[in-house]
Amino acid sequence: MSILPTRLRTTTAQYGIWVAQKMSPASPTMLTAETISLRGPLNVKALSDTVVEVLNNADTLHRRFEEDDTGLWQIPLQAATPPLAVHDFRNEACPATAAQNWIAQSLATLCKPTEDLLYRSALLQLADDHHLWYLQVHHIALDGYGYGLVCQLIAERYSARVKGEALASQLLPLPDWTLEKVTQAEQAYKANGGFDKDKAFWLANQQEAPPPATIAPPAAFSDELHRCDTRISNAEIDTLRTAAKSCGQDWGSWMLAAIGLWLAKQSGQSELTFGLPVMNRLGTPALGVPCMAMNIVPMSIRINADDDMQSLSGQLATNMRAIRPHTYYRYGWIRMDLGYMAIGRHCFNQAVNLLPFDRSAQFAGLASRIEPISAGPVKDLNISVFVLNSEWQLRSEANPNAYSAARIAELHEDLLQWLRTLATTGANDSLAALLPNLPLSDRAVA
Repeated sequence: MSILPTRLRTTTAQYGIWVAQKMSPASPTMLTAETISLRGPLNVKALSDTVVEVLNNADTLHRRFEEDDTGLWQIPLQAATPPLAVHDFRNEACPATAAQNWIAQSLATLCKPTEDLLYRSALLQLADDHHLWYLQVHHIALDGYGYGLVCQLIAERYSARVKGEALASQLLPLPDWTLEKVTQAEQAYKANGGFDKDKAFWLANQQEAPPPATIAPPAAFSDELHRCDTRISNAEIDTLRTAAKSCGQDWGSWMLAAIGLWLAKQSGQSELTFGLPVMNRLGTPALGVPCMAMNIVPMSIRINADDDMQSLSGQLATNMRAIRPHTYYRYGWIRMDLGYMAIGRHCFNQAVNLLPFDRSAQFAGLASRIEPISAGPVKDLNISVFVLNSEWQLRSEANPNAYSAARIAELHEDLLQWLRTLATTGANDSLAALLPNLPLSDRAVA
């Protein structure tokens, strides 16, 4: 048995989740979860053996947290993932509903990072040839990118086992997922001048930043959320890409401009700031380590009377180039530097998340499908455009204390139609006609 460090400093990303949990100590909303649907002749033992070895290798999962007058610490625990628990719902009247009820109950159970295991894994059987592998993790330990690393490795090693390509003793060595190198990288960032450089950038960037968009009155966080999903066909994605190309911009900049315009339309603001989630791993050890590392940074848009999609997507592309080298600087630090933390003020209300890289997990002999269930609480309104299981989707998630189910469904449909309209709008066509009720300035954007 290896000798574990007594305790280690946490990363600022972990600390941010810790603070959020402390603000709602009885809320389970910091639990994240997803399933992978597996159809076909599943080798349960091979899956269980694979899950155990991979989760035991995920250093981030085996932690306990404590706070004292010197700060927040994480206590490494000996990895001891049990064999995969199997819950058989085949005899239920509706196995799928019974499984979803089990998941809902699991996600409703509070996880205390000071004393509880940070993760839970189980196999839910719906039919002889249909299982759901379930993984649930407190957000302090894992973000969406981290889920991808874990699930991909499980798929690869399960496939090697069942194909007979390798005995357990002959499998490739497990990757180095040591969390300590991630915490050391942050300490080096603070010591080598990167922190100070990024702090100066964000202070300057936010001095004249426009206010957050307000679509609904501010509301308290909820343990629930409203969600709307629509699959976007490949043909529609091609149309959006063609529209971006006609503007001379990449797809991401064009989409940020399009959704930023929609936020302006809904809020009645021609200048606004929204949140942009960023992976925050390139050039750091976290690129290859499952952990909580993602960040979110402010992104502003200013719409003028003479703007077209070419100029507006160019504005967002310029903004992206400016902020990209500085996305390692945490949003919480930005708020503290601006004095916002003490007064409960935020730089934005909505978040716009673009994930153009497909995420899937191929299990040999099985048809698999990843299904995200919970990614944590939603402050106001989150818009995501992503590709999962080789399918593009538009997702709208809203705080139910701010938006009714009917209202978010209405907004979701309006956004979908808005994107379709912009996709057929000429690169140099004035946008003013599409925003007749929006007060637009003649001031040119520097």
